[in-house]
Amino acid sequence: MTHEVVAAAADGGKRAAVERHLRDLIDDLDSGAALPTERALAERWGVARMTVREAIATLTREGRLRAMRGKGTFVQPAPIALRVQLGSFAAQLDKAHLNPTTRTLDRRRDPEPPLEARQHLRLRAGAGAAYISRLRLGDGRPLALEKAWFPMRLARSLLHGDPPASTFQWMAEQGIAPDSGEEAVTAGTPHPDEALILQIPKDSTVIRLVRRSVRAGRPVEYSQAVLPAGRYELWFPLGATGRT
Repeated sequence: MTHEVVAAAADGGKRAAVERHLRDLIDDLDSGAALPTERALAERWGVARMTVREAIATLTREGRLRAMRGKGTFVQPAPIALRVQLGSFAAQLDKAHLNPTTRTLDRRRDPEPPLEARQHLRLRAGAGAAYISRLRLGDGRPLALEKAWFPMRLARSLLHGDPPASTFQWMAEQGIAPDSGEEAVTAGTPHPDEALILQIPKDSTVIRLVRRSVRAGRPVEYSQAVLPAGRYELWFPLGATGRT
């Protein structure tokens, strides 16, 4: 084994050890607490500042830490356990002991919905859809950017009056709450506008959810959501299936 390979292995071992130390430190600190400086941590663990900086960058991308220019690096709250299921997002934030609020960003008749929305909602050529875009917050912190489309024949009331705090509750009141559907989950990086709205780094990881909701066999909603990956722990309900 060459000297360069030995040195690389040693450096990798140090980075892994520093990451473990940093995770343990975060677990012992309260949410919002300031992290000691890179210099202080490097002296504590007997490593180079660059090794500490790399570990902090890794945990920042994971959403465990948040860097604020000129102020320092701070501990982010623990991930929110989110069940991927039909239901109210606000209700799930309540279970996580977060105060849910909603900021409506756009609400209108969309004359040209995305192709996927048109196909799911079975829209005729030239038919528009009711569209709403919202930022979901918990304790004032951006947690999800949501876009949803509904058939106009079912959702004209959505475009009038005050916007609903919960579209799921609004759908229940209209008698069109979904009873089934499917949700696709993928991961990626945010678009620049998404990173700005969600207040996350441009190179961070986001979870993208695409939901196709149905009631009594009739499509009622197509929605897209972007969530900062480091702020969530996703749970999927499982059921027994036949085995062969």
